[in-house]
Amino acid sequence: MLIFHKIAWLMTLALTPLLAEERFLLAADTQVIEVNRDGHVTEILKQPGQDGLYDAWRLPDGGIAYAHRGGLMVFDKNQKLVLEHAARSTDKGAEANSCAVLDGGKLFALLDSGACEIRVVNRQGHVVNTTPLPNLQAAALHFRYRAVREVRDENAFWVSQNERMTLLKVEKVTGKILQTLPLSALVKPAKTPHKGYAVVQGQDRSLFATTSTGMELLHLDANGKALSCWTAEELAIKCRYFNGMQGLENDHILVACSDFHLTSVEQGDDVLAELDPTGKVLWQLKRTQIIDQVDGYIEPKSHLEELRICNVHAYDTLRLRDCLSVSR
Repeated sequence: MLIFHKIAWLMTLALTPLLAEERFLLAADTQVIEVNRDGHVTEILKQPGQDGLYDAWRLPDGGIAYAHRGGLMVFDKNQKLVLEHAARSTDKGAEANSCAVLDGGKLFALLDSGACEIRVVNRQGHVVNTTPLPNLQAAALHFRYRAVREVRDENAFWVSQNERMTLLKVEKVTGKILQTLPLSALVKPAKTPHKGYAVVQGQDRSLFATTSTGMELLHLDANGKALSCWTAEELAIKCRYFNGMQGLENDHILVACSDFHLTSVEQGDDVLAELDPTGKVLWQLKRTQIIDQVDGYIEPKSHLEELRICNVHAYDTLRLRDCLSVSR
């Protein structure tokens, strides 16, 4: 009965009218899921055989760009593939972890963890520049880099070093390190290891960072001084990871909460959480609202179905042309 329900729901997606409303585009490990604030799934994009889908963007033309373990994928509004750029293979394999949309959707920056570099490609798939990053090739492939974002009003990128728990501001093209912000001394003790995941620059140039398995949200000033530090337990958010984020127009922060490696369903109760600047949780999207609308990943050990949300891009369908003017 459950399988039939999911198939029936997927068949209705094509018939769902595009109403002007807030949407949340979720990068969910094996697929992209779009959902509205009421928990209604409005679109699903899935490519067979792909996993490690860590980052996704809605584009002003209605298309979708995302980074998965194997590289960059860009689709038009009809889900037709228009650009594919592969992560480079190394002796330890290939792994891309994040992407950023530049110049209004004309360019795309791919964070290639395996190659320890950021490559910017145009719509024709040509590499227009490469930004070298500190060489972490001695480290495990999966724990090198995790996020890339443009620095507001500067010719630079923010990148997050995962296992090293460090944020770097690097100059585009040259890769010159302009700022180094270690996070290890700013976090609270946790039962699980902290790992740097996402970085978001606010309108006031302050920074937000998440620590993934450490399940903490940090707020830093522009110089890296801790302003606030909230744990999932303090926020009463039930999840296994704090992953990607987005700043909203009202200065609230939207956090993608993930359920990787569940041992009980309750551990992955929350999918998204919206917080005000004081750390008060104002809204949560629950796992139970969308789990029956999609086919998740079955965890081999627990046999539980996981959504594995890695990142979020919120936008308003009425202002699709402005969907990139957000703090991500």
